[in-house]
Formats: sequence, structure tokens, C-alpha cells
Amino acid sequence: MKQQLLLIGGATAVGKSDFALDLSNYINMEIISADSVQVYKDLIVGTSKPTKSEQEQCKHHLINIIDFAEKFNAYDFVQLAKEKIYQIAEKKKLPVIVGGTGLYMESLLFDFGFDKKTRNEESIYDYSLYVLNQDRNALYQKINARVDKMIANGLVDEIKSLKDRGFNENLQSAQAIGYKQILKFLNGELELEEAIEQIKKATRNYAKRQITWFKHMNPIWIDVDKNLEEVKMKIIENYKEYKI
Repeated sequence: MKQQLLLIGGATAVGKSDFALDLSNYINMEIISADSVQVYKDLIVGTSKPTKSEQEQCKHHLINIIDFAEKFNAYDFVQLAKEKIYQIAEKKKLPVIVGGTGLYMESLLFDFGFDKKTRNEESIYDYSLYVLNQDRNALYQKINARVDKMIANGLVDEIKSLKDRGFNENLQSAQAIGYKQILKFLNGELELEEAIEQIKKATRNYAKRQITWFKHMNPIWIDVDKNLEEVKMKIIENYKEYKI
């Protein structure tokens, strides 16, 4: 019998984490983050990680697990996620994968063979993939507001501190949107306002790529402005064996 999995995806800033946390009020579950940047311990302001209180509300995995000088890829995610899924299932809880990195989710679901570049035709899990979507203009406004909030919350100071510890443009972690542009500002390559506008543009472009990736995974779409509550109730009913 295949292990049950619930996956919640979508573009950055669309509300994936809030939706998952809301579900945790009704479902006995733990969250596995499918995010290529939240794995880094010292990248905080620019990564929109769950707060301490949110992590107390529902246990999260694969957040703050490596140093900024380390590399992390889809293979690493799959190995760690499989281990966490087993541990969560052992506790009779539902493993819920939440994030915007579609490659990570697809690699996990279809057991990518990274050495031979193989892919199973059928998933090794009994899964449902829900993807949150929103009117493009409304999403872009949320992205722009999120970037402004990151700057107000001290993103520049965080990266200054990281730079003093060896954070530089040659690291994989420094390619993360927000960190890359502010590092250029600190290195004298960009004015701050220009860096902020580049962050907003890069994030909007990334959101487009995320949506495109999820489209080919044939998800169940959730319109956050229309049927969010309706779908939430369906999910709770679908996983009633895990109800709190």
C-alpha cells in the first residue's frame, strides 16, 4: 500500500504556508518544506520562513538545516524528504509537502534516478497535489509588497553580516533572489533602489516559471480569491482519517 502524501504548491507569495497552517488546525500533520532557499540556516529575512510560533503550531522539516557555504539540490531534498515522510507516517500523521520548488516535488513523487536520469511513470506515493493560483496582477502586487517588507525588516543588514562571514557571489546560496541583488549593491555594482527593483522583477519572473512548472504536473488548482475555503473543506474530508 502506497504512503499517502498531500502536496501544496504555488508561486511565491501566493499564500501556500498560510493555507497549510490553516489545514493543520484540522488535520494531524507535519510539514516538509520543498523550498530551495529555506534550507539555509543564516538566510532568514529574504526567505519568508515560518515564524517560531508557526513552527510551534505545526512541526516543520527541512528548514534551517545547512550552512550558507554548502550546496543543496533535488537529490539531497529527495533523500531527506523520504526519511522525514517515513518518520511522520510512523507517528500516524499525514506528511504534507509545502513549497514552490516544483522540481523537488516532482523528483520526490516520481523517484527520479539522478544518476541515470530516469523517472517512474507512476508515482511511488498515493498523493494529491493542490496548487494555489491567483490573478497575475494581484500576485505581483503581493510580491512587490513582500520585497518592500523584506527591505524594511533588515535584508541589507542581514546580508552585510553574512558578507563579513564570507558570503559571496560564488556560493550557491548567494544566487537566491534578493541575496544576489543586495550583494551586488554591497559590492558597489548597483544602487539600492535599482537592486530592489531587480529583486521585484526577478521574483515576478520566478513566479511565472513556478506556475509553468506546476501546470505540467496536472495539479488540482485552487483560486485563492474564489474557492480557497471550499477546497480546504474538501481536503479535510479527503484526509478525515487524520482529523484532529
